Amino acid sequence: MEAINRIAESWDWISIILFSSLLALAVVRQLSSVSFTEFLSVYSSTRFIKITRDDRIDNYYLLQQTGIILYTIGISLMAFKLYMITGSTEAGFTDFLLLLTTIAAFLLFRHYLSKLVATIGDFDPIILTIDHHRNLYRAAFSITFLVVNAIIFYVIPNKHDIIYGICIATLGLFFLYHLILIYSHRKSLGVSLFYFILYLCTLEIAPYLLLYKYFIV
Repeated sequence: MEAINRIAESWDWISIILFSSLLALAVVRQLSSVSFTEFLSVYSSTRFIKITRDDRIDNYYLLQQTGIILYTIGISLMAFKLYMITGSTEAGFTDFLLLLTTIAAFLLFRHYLSKLVATIGDFDPIILTIDHHRNLYRAAFSITFLVVNAIIFYVIPNKHDIIYGICIATLGLFFLYHLILIYSHRKSLGVSLFYFILYLCTLEIAPYLLLYKYFIV
């Protein structure tokens, strides 16, 4: 019988990324005075958001900034998995780096563009409050992404329907989050309502709809 060589794709780099993310959270937690219980309370309460906005808690920035970085990595890993199951089964680490760079550049571009729109529409204080709110949510979501990515890569790597369902649920959560933002700041919009809605539609909601159309439809 003739021997058949089988070359299996190594996913060790994904394990390294997930482990490094978990290790980074553990190290930052030791350096920060904020407990994870208090930090993750943003899922169900705005208390932590309010007291950090008023600078009543020190030394939380390191945990927040680390969480935002891990949030970007988590989104990139999820997008990479979707990229794989839509037909690009030969995708590897280089493709992930390209996705990570693209997503990070997009988030930075949207951040500075939102500031420009806020300056034009004269609602800078509202955007500062929203950015603070959103950044804490992103940092908290980084832990969720760690768990979800571990599941879709190692627990259900070939169950595409379930993976699609998880991604749709994530998009629905983001959409719900934007509705909560609108409701939370409805009283402070004033004459800037048109520009604020324009900002939400073009810079917040539209990108996720485009991702949904590309990956799901």
